[in-house]
Amino acid sequence: MRHARDAGLVVALLLAACGSSDHPRPDVALLPAAKTSDQVWRWTGECPLGPAAAAGCSPAGPIIGSAQLNGNGWNLGGPAGSGELEMSLRPSGALTIEGDFARTPPCTDPDCLAPSASTWVRGYPNVLYGIDQCRAGSSPPPSPQLRLPMRLDSIPPHLIGVTAYSTRISQATYNVAYDLWLNPTATKRPCRSLGTLEIMVWTDYNARALLPASLRVGTASIPFAVDGVSRTRPWSIYASNIDRDGRTAPWGGTLWFVPDQADVAGRGRVSVDLSAVLWAAGLLLQDNYGWRDLGPSYWLDTASFGVEFGPPTGQPLDTGPTRFSARISAYCLDAGSSLLDAACD
Repeated sequence: MRHARDAGLVVALLLAACGSSDHPRPDVALLPAAKTSDQVWRWTGECPLGPAAAAGCSPAGPIIGSAQLNGNGWNLGGPAGSGELEMSLRPSGALTIEGDFARTPPCTDPDCLAPSASTWVRGYPNVLYGIDQCRAGSSPPPSPQLRLPMRLDSIPPHLIGVTAYSTRISQATYNVAYDLWLNPTATKRPCRSLGTLEIMVWTDYNARALLPASLRVGTASIPFAVDGVSRTRPWSIYASNIDRDGRTAPWGGTLWFVPDQADVAGRGRVSVDLSAVLWAAGLLLQDNYGWRDLGPSYWLDTASFGVEFGPPTGQPLDTGPTRFSARISAYCLDAGSSLLDAACD
């Protein structure tokens, strides 16, 4: 399979050319600075998409400012009482995600989101900004600083994702990742369909989470930094359900950007140039698959940050126990700053 040309140099040149733009600098903080008291929400196999309520399940996760907390246990099966996912917001504004499951079988009922998904992933608890795929009505309100959906060539240069987090893994296969959703139209009600692109950007993972080598289609130099120190090694790019000339599977296609194991960040302040990710994705799709330029033809709908989790063996049909926790003390989208200067004000 032909690899994309060296995306790193081209990305650097393109972003430098955009640096003189007069775009306003959006700085969208997606976790509150402080809350008056602890707040806790719980998701279970019976309530995988909306947190459990006094009677039944809530329709969607809570909205906090311009963001939404999503348990998103989209592939979580099992009987009642097998465990729960908890998301708690502390007075400091820090978010804690904890999963404690005695069993984590995949969801196989006909009404599951993907009843025959062949993956170890059971869910993706996250902080969501933008439009929730196929659930636009429950999405958080947009910030005037960065209104989504936004056409890719209109996104301010150097869109930096900034997070501060730590993970503690007891029994789990996992990754910590951004989840970006792109659509070939400006619809405000996107739903996974032909042409939809999902781009996952991992910043931490364990070895069992890695995708098969057969899905690896290229590399790119993505600017990122941990605790103020930049790292420059290439990231691997994996692809699934993507075909020639803009075609995908009926439910969309996925690209994964994955740093080398030596560069994973299990804790700290981590900054990733998401503009560089989008440019590299566009270059790879043009080079490897003959797609047209993404800039004028695709819109960014969603930018989430969270944890994918599943049973510790990493086997799709494993029903074993799963236990993990992650603490996110900051998450924001900063545009116009350099990688090392970007911050959650």
